[in-house]
Amino acid sequence: MIASERRLSQGISRTKGGSRSRSAQYSYGDKGARSGRSNGRSGGRRPKNNGHLPIIIAAVALFGSAAAVFALSRNAGFFHEAETTATETEYIDPNAIHEDLYLDYSAFKPGAELLNLKGMTKEQVIDFLKKSYTWHLVVKNANPNIDYFSMPEFPKAEDNKSEDGIDDQGTEEVVKVKNTLSDVTIRPNKSDYEIPDILSDSITDFVDQIYTKYQEEKASESSTEESSTEKKKKKKKAEETTAESSTAIQADYILQLPDFSDKIKDYVNQLAIVWKMAPKNGDITKYNKSTGEFEFGGSKDGYAINVDATAQDILNALNNKEFSSEISTEGEKVPASTASIKDQYKIIASFTTKTTSNELRNTNVRLAAEAVNGTVLQPGEEFSFNGVVGQRTAEKGYKAAAAYNQGEVVEEVGGGICQISSTLYNAVFRSGLTTTYRRSHTFAPNYVTPGTDATVSWPGPDFKFVNDSKHAIGIRAWYSNQTATVQIYGIPVLPSGVKWELESEKIKDLPVPAVQVITPQQGKESNGSAGSEWQAYKIITKDGKTEKVKDHYVSYKGHTPKKYSANAVESSSAAESTAASSAASTESKASETKAQESKTQSTTKTSENPVVSNDGPVGNNSVPTTEADVISGGPGT
Repeated sequence: MIASERRLSQGISRTKGGSRSRSAQYSYGDKGARSGRSNGRSGGRRPKNNGHLPIIIAAVALFGSAAAVFALSRNAGFFHEAETTATETEYIDPNAIHEDLYLDYSAFKPGAELLNLKGMTKEQVIDFLKKSYTWHLVVKNANPNIDYFSMPEFPKAEDNKSEDGIDDQGTEEVVKVKNTLSDVTIRPNKSDYEIPDILSDSITDFVDQIYTKYQEEKASESSTEESSTEKKKKKKKAEETTAESSTAIQADYILQLPDFSDKIKDYVNQLAIVWKMAPKNGDITKYNKSTGEFEFGGSKDGYAINVDATAQDILNALNNKEFSSEISTEGEKVPASTASIKDQYKIIASFTTKTTSNELRNTNVRLAAEAVNGTVLQPGEEFSFNGVVGQRTAEKGYKAAAAYNQGEVVEEVGGGICQISSTLYNAVFRSGLTTTYRRSHTFAPNYVTPGTDATVSWPGPDFKFVNDSKHAIGIRAWYSNQTATVQIYGIPVLPSGVKWELESEKIKDLPVPAVQVITPQQGKESNGSAGSEWQAYKIITKDGKTEKVKDHYVSYKGHTPKKYSANAVESSSAAESTAASSAASTESKASETKAQESKTQSTTKTSENPVVSNDGPVGNNSVPTTEADVISGGPGT
């Protein structure tokens, strides 16, 4: 493949030279050729004896002299226009190399011929070199217990707020926990990983240097006073000298592989993080819904990659130009504990809250608890309430119940599930695990002490915590008889004899928000309420001693008072009066018709126009009074 590419390049160079030759033949040789062909046709005839022979001979001699002068003038540099016309038929790419420069790229393919860069642009050279090798360098995971290995979940960059801003005005608490996967940029499979083509960028940089240097040299040559003819003479002499000293073509540039040690080691370091398998010591593995119990797994040795040895194997393949090969990781097993730890598992934290009697809300609480129940978190895994429970929809059985949206109480499908997230937060806190994201409600809750709540909505805010213990944990959650309970099941995280509690105290009340003037159509009046600020404390009990440590601060908004304006009240009253008058008028007309049908005496109507004052219709009447109104009871009343 490479040899044919090189021949193609040389063919292009020769084609350009041939074009100039053919153009020159066409400009100066066609007439002679045609003349030669005519002489050939008349060569068999005997010329006639002509008395003008001396004149013809003289003319021929004169023509020969003129031709000699023409040839001499052409060689001396005259008639530039004709020569220019001939050479302009060839297109010269200003971005290409215009002389024989040879590149040795055997670093990519042993035994490859030199590449003549003449007539090639930078892009063509880069494309040629990238096609000269095949890249498929794969690292295989040699973990003997790979069947028991589960790929870790990579952290995702996501916004905890909802796009709709649902209940996102509370105080936010964020804890950054060091995640070894945060710095991992590669995404290998469980069993293998193909290292990206690291030669490609090196080729581009190398060829850039060649063409930059070539352009700089050409610019330097054009700025000197040396004539073009002298340059050609020197170049020809140098080429003749080189040819005499050696018949082999020498490379002007040699492409060498750079040192990839740091880059390869970085890849292997990341693989060591992703493919690290902690030993299985008999932790809980899943939850059995039929029995309501967590199940334990057996013991399995772990696996750790030897970074230095694996990196060296990859570098050896590169140095041997084995760009399409498979390298198995060098590693060692991490022994699992032989002692059973099943007996060490217990409930390490529990918390219960009271719900309301609202059946729709309690349905949502129950469904959220069922979704959380049975969750198993392996060491290092992060729990996401929204990730586990999912979107709350009517199709899943969730009901519309009261919830906060932009500081307003609204009906929302799934309203009330914050009671489960808040109950879970309190259990997690007491277990010693680390909460990584929590947001308080916009307004103070009533099912937990303000300052100890965790609001959730879809798609955010979310509630998150991480299992930063050395063993898997399980979560139990349920609703029963207007109570919600969450338990954390695992091996104790806190040191023996240490206990954590979460308490919150009000710091101060905040002023009631300014009154909002509304119309009756916008809702009912309300008195509003004051906001408040709270300080939450971690209560640490150890060896009978208690320590109170500030944990976090929370601020809640007050409810905005809503009042009707005086004009709004009057307008509302007038509207109500008009409605009542219309109803009375309708009833009156019906009575009038009935009375006139039964009346035996004649009646006289007054003006049919209503009596109107500057303040509007008199009294509540919108229709005129008639005698029928007086005797509407009919005869005998």
